Amino acid sequence: MQAFGAACDEFTTDVSSLQSLHKEVGKLRQTQKEARSDCDTQLRYITDRFPILKERIESMLMEIEHLETKHREIGEERKKLHNLVLELKGNIRVFVRVRPLWEREKALETSDTPTTSFTEDCKLGIWSEEQARKKWFEFDACFNPKSTNEGVFEEVKMLATSVLDGYNVCIFAYGQTGSGKTYTMSGIPKDPGLNVRTLRELFKIKEARSKDIDCKMTIMVTEIYNEMIKDLLGGKTTMSKKLDVKMNADGSATVPGLTEIPVDTVEEVLKCMEDAQANRTVMQTDMNDESSRSHSIVQVKTVCKHFKDKKELTGKINLIDLAGSENTNKSGVTGVGMKEAQNINKSLSALGDVISSLVSKSSHIPYRNSKLTMMLKDSLGGDSKTLMIVQASPAQCNVTETLSSLNFASRARNVELGKAKKNVKSTE
Repeated sequence: MQAFGAACDEFTTDVSSLQSLHKEVGKLRQTQKEARSDCDTQLRYITDRFPILKERIESMLMEIEHLETKHREIGEERKKLHNLVLELKGNIRVFVRVRPLWEREKALETSDTPTTSFTEDCKLGIWSEEQARKKWFEFDACFNPKSTNEGVFEEVKMLATSVLDGYNVCIFAYGQTGSGKTYTMSGIPKDPGLNVRTLRELFKIKEARSKDIDCKMTIMVTEIYNEMIKDLLGGKTTMSKKLDVKMNADGSATVPGLTEIPVDTVEEVLKCMEDAQANRTVMQTDMNDESSRSHSIVQVKTVCKHFKDKKELTGKINLIDLAGSENTNKSGVTGVGMKEAQNINKSLSALGDVISSLVSKSSHIPYRNSKLTMMLKDSLGGDSKTLMIVQASPAQCNVTETLSSLNFASRARNVELGKAKKNVKSTE
């Protein structure tokens, strides 16, 4: 009997526990039902609100796109106004291009701070480890080490149109030895420089206007080596001929006796450029495997006669690859190389004196101090549209030379030439 009573008590306890659990399950089911109902209500609210949110998001995206378009338009307008001011004042336009860092230079870099930094498309910062500060420059355009010759040309090609419109144009590259001037101006076969691209553009425009004008072109290529002018297209007989610069009454400079070759096709131009490049003076230095030891000047003249109004437009473009300014301690040159470097630095110093005199609007401009400045007279002090491309190294070991080049470029940018004039006359 006692065992039966104990079993009954245990059974009663289990039933009580089951009843308690059943009530707890009931409460949980009720909570779940309320939670599901609440979720359904929230989902319905979000679903009802979604079209409004979607509409607002689309509106915001459209507004962002509108603001970005407006920003681009304002940027383009600012650039046009800037160019218009430069055109009216006749300022020398200045571009800066920084070449990539060479492998042998990477091993010499000791600072985590890059030497060059860019902001917008016209500002360049130069960090000097020695001075422990960064100096900022602003130019008409700045090209970083990833830039291409094609990209640089896109900013230049409008000047090619100016030549066929009867204007004088001058594009020259400036910078220390090994900074990339010849690559920008001459390029390589698979990536042509400004010389080839500009001349191709001239022929492209000439072809497009062939129904309206008859255009004749001639090309001359010279180098100034050790203050001597050498004809690079006349063969061996003219290479040794003594040539000199003659200053004309109108302020322009000519070199009597230079070989002037008529060209009718791009292929003929490229052949002339190839022959001239083969005759140019270069040598290997510690700074550059193929250092240009002379200033190279490619000059193309155009005479365009209009069929309708019988007007004749005469244009000229000078494409100039200057020899690099040189620190002889770094380049390691001796003997003939030392003499070349001294003459290069002397002519570039004369160019700096001319720029300084033009900026200060001095009554006397020392063009006659160098063959180079005499040949550049009508580009620097005349009615030419002039563009200076400053090449710079991104290496900290060259920061002194880089700052020197950019300071020079900043002064050059302040030179006011006056509004360029169109060379036009009637042939009636």
